[in-house]
Amino acid sequence: MNKDPIKIFVGLGFASVLALMGLISFISFSQITSITERMSQLFAETHIKTSAANTMRDSIRLRGDTLYEMYLTDDYFERDEYRIKMGIHALRYKEARDLLYTFNMSAREAKLLNQLMINTRIAKELNDTTTQNLLSDMPVESIQYDLQQANEARHVLQTGLNKLVLLQEEIARSIIHDTKKNQETISNIIFYLFLAAFFIAIYIAQLVIRETTKKNSAIRFQATHDELTKLVNRKEFNNRLVEAFDTIKNSNGNHKNHALCFLDLDKFKNINDNCGHKAGDELLIELTRIIKNHIRSHDTLARIGGDEFGLLLEGCSLDKAIEITEGIVSLVKKYEFNWQHKKFHVGVSIGLVMIDQNTQDIEKALSKADIACYAAKDMGRDQVHIHGLDNENAKEMHKELSWVADINTASNDNRFSLYLQTIKNLKNQNLQNQQTSSMCEVLLRLRDDKNGDDEGRLILPGSYIPAAERFGLMKEVDYWVIKQAFKKLSNLYNTVALGSNNKCNTCLFINISANSLTNHQFADFVIQQHKKYNIAPDAVCLEISEASVIKNIEQTSELIYALGKYNIKFAIDNFGAGNSSFSYLKDLPVDYLKINGNIIKNMSHNTTDKAMVAAINQIGKVMNIETIALHVENIFTLNQLKETGIDYAQGYYLDKPEHIDRQMKEVKTFMQLRSAKH
Repeated sequence: MNKDPIKIFVGLGFASVLALMGLISFISFSQITSITERMSQLFAETHIKTSAANTMRDSIRLRGDTLYEMYLTDDYFERDEYRIKMGIHALRYKEARDLLYTFNMSAREAKLLNQLMINTRIAKELNDTTTQNLLSDMPVESIQYDLQQANEARHVLQTGLNKLVLLQEEIARSIIHDTKKNQETISNIIFYLFLAAFFIAIYIAQLVIRETTKKNSAIRFQATHDELTKLVNRKEFNNRLVEAFDTIKNSNGNHKNHALCFLDLDKFKNINDNCGHKAGDELLIELTRIIKNHIRSHDTLARIGGDEFGLLLEGCSLDKAIEITEGIVSLVKKYEFNWQHKKFHVGVSIGLVMIDQNTQDIEKALSKADIACYAAKDMGRDQVHIHGLDNENAKEMHKELSWVADINTASNDNRFSLYLQTIKNLKNQNLQNQQTSSMCEVLLRLRDDKNGDDEGRLILPGSYIPAAERFGLMKEVDYWVIKQAFKKLSNLYNTVALGSNNKCNTCLFINISANSLTNHQFADFVIQQHKKYNIAPDAVCLEISEASVIKNIEQTSELIYALGKYNIKFAIDNFGAGNSSFSYLKDLPVDYLKINGNIIKNMSHNTTDKAMVAAINQIGKVMNIETIALHVENIFTLNQLKETGIDYAQGYYLDKPEHIDRQMKEVKTFMQLRSAKH
């Protein structure tokens, strides 16, 4: 049998390419290993230096704290115990310093360490003098002077140690940069060599398989796809449906469920009859594009008839399936088809059935989806009908998911409204006659116009915010609220002159969701809007619920530090609602604690709640955080809050929410009167 010369050529070519790639890989990875080991050693050394410097810094801080505690106590024996603790801290400092001297030092490190040695001696002498005086009968004034001198010396020493830590971090970054640079160079060499070998292999392979692959692909595509829309056809859709059904049956209950949908266009026949099949074909192509952009990448959309489509949502829960299908209904309903200067609108009715362990076979599932689709048409078209919707849980889920489409279009339809509720200062003796408060919380309301009422009833956030957070829609809501609130503040500045310190003495408290905490672009957006509207200092306070803070401590801290540079304040909302400790507050420089309303409402007849309010207030005072009581509903609660020392209060007894335009008008009038007096 004669051997095909092309196959021989291809075989030899591939063997040569693989051998070359193996050789290049061996040499390149050997060099990478060598560089990595060398850099790892340097990095480990720098890490030890950094740890030692941090230990020195902590020892200095602890020694200062111990000296202050020694000053606070009047007990001689306790003072002697604190003196021993100071010696322990000093020993840790010396051990860390000696460890640093065991390494080779750069000129900058040596210079810093020499200066630290000088500052250490000064600080030690002052600490020892203060300690001895505290153990003696020296006058309080002398001891306080010595303590001040010791603190100043400690601050100088800590400044030097901070510089040393920063220098070690700079060295670590330099090592990392050098390592990455070397590795990138070698990686680039490997990449280009592999790329060359890859193209050689591709070129060789294409000599034989190019035309064959092209023909096979075309044949298979024609057999499995619709010619007009390029969607999969009924046969291929059934095949994928069978595969999805098999994954359920063979998963022993561990595989996610699937959703099967039938889509039937409404009013499509009118376009075919009035404009011809060419217009109908163009409409199908456009709607296909719209629907495909809305569904997930691994979902299957198929054309199974003239204006009928099948949709398989693999690994999809019922609530997610409702979200997707409700979105399709909304998109198709809003789409305007233009043909020969005429405008047309169509709709879509969708039947949905879940494929799970209880599904007996595919044919019954298809039948149920078809029946559900006809039910959607019978119920008025342009909607989703779920097979088995008699289940109360499914009904409740469908109701909740109906908010999703509303939230997606609310800002465009101007259905969102902002209201303000004032936050009263309890230090003011005449609360009821207190003029417009300088602090207000921004409240979001959604207008329900489903019944054709232009005004519509106002829907409180509790009805739709959970659904919005659940499906990740709160990013757009938060953005809308911040932009509108900043815009209202800017309008206020344009009509009323600010004070000499450029402050308007009006602060808006704006709630942000957990979605925004985990959104890396959120801080940049707020800063952008802050600059755009030229917001005055201390005019904005962002509220984050305690539950969100606990779940996202790191993100909350980063956000506070990023926005704190722009004089934006922060408050923890619903504080005390959970069972978390106060310890996390040490790492979060917030300005206000808004105490949970349930605790406030019960404090007048529940001693435990009253004690909790007092404890929260005391913690706030110690940490220089002001407290705000929520849901103040009667005079008895208000009086107890005053006795406890709470700084501010908010609730229907003090003020009911008003539309932001009306409230801003009052603020404007108040500011004009105040400006006139001055």
